[in-house]
Amino acid sequence: MKKKHKKRLLDYELTPLPRNTKLPFPERQKTAKWYKIYKDGNHYVGTYAINHKHKTPIREEISEEQRYFDNQYLLAIQQGTKRNDMFLTLKTAMLERYPDLKDADDFITDNIKRKKHNLFARLKRFKRKANLNLWNKFVTITYDDKKMDADTFRRKLRKCLSNLHSRRNWRYMGVFELGEDNGRLHFHALMYIPEDNMIGEIVEQKDYSTKQHTMQITHSNTFFAETFGRNDFEDLSQNEIRYGNTLEYITKYIHKTNEKIVYSRGIASEIYKEIDDCDIAIEMLDFGLKFVFFDDVIDTEKDVMHFTYLQGNLFDTYYSSKYKTG
Repeated sequence: MKKKHKKRLLDYELTPLPRNTKLPFPERQKTAKWYKIYKDGNHYVGTYAINHKHKTPIREEISEEQRYFDNQYLLAIQQGTKRNDMFLTLKTAMLERYPDLKDADDFITDNIKRKKHNLFARLKRFKRKANLNLWNKFVTITYDDKKMDADTFRRKLRKCLSNLHSRRNWRYMGVFELGEDNGRLHFHALMYIPEDNMIGEIVEQKDYSTKQHTMQITHSNTFFAETFGRNDFEDLSQNEIRYGNTLEYITKYIHKTNEKIVYSRGIASEIYKEIDDCDIAIEMLDFGLKFVFFDDVIDTEKDVMHFTYLQGNLFDTYYSSKYKTG
């Protein structure tokens, strides 16, 4: 991309790009290419889909010292250890357990970088999945200790959601977290529940919020209330995901507890699609050449919600892809 275009691109990076957007680029020829596409929250962004063989990385066996480090790192985060104190805290803990630890400073530094990189990758994958796919509910579920304990709640809820995904095409992605006030385990999730595939009934209730110290209206699902306990199935729009704080509300628990994210199968973080050059709104340089597409290029229902992963070589026919859209 020519240098004179770089400054012009800044004006378009944070705004929607409908088809009638007038951009400072010449008319493009209608030449189709394959792109790997994700959504950054506002725009569909893509890179060229390159045909190359992926080698499955060989995972090195985690040592006893690394396992202990991971436990101490999580404990430090849960205790609210500040970033500047993290190195000294972990070094002290490691040397108490392993006084002969070789190259302790390098070990601590490298493993802190590893944990930060892994967290960043998880958060990026979570946000891309959240932005690319359709969601219509924000759900919170809390167990009733008269019905089960925390471990049973975690196990039974995951099994229940897995069955609803298989039988009723529910989609979900969320995280478990311990309540700040009472230590009770909750589950927060984005969900897509197809029309007429809800189980139970949604009942409007008035409830007292111990966190906000005020009365609030919740929408409780009778099936989940009877099976697990308190719950809230709030309607959610794509604009609330794009402009609201829903994602930040969930991801803060990933930061605090290092909990694994619970996904249903088939939630894509990117798709592959053949797109005409004339459908590209902007070219930009961001650690390489990337393309921003017009908003109407991707049909979310067709291209994303029916996106499936097929075994085989990447791009079997026409480079052809082990991805396809239905």
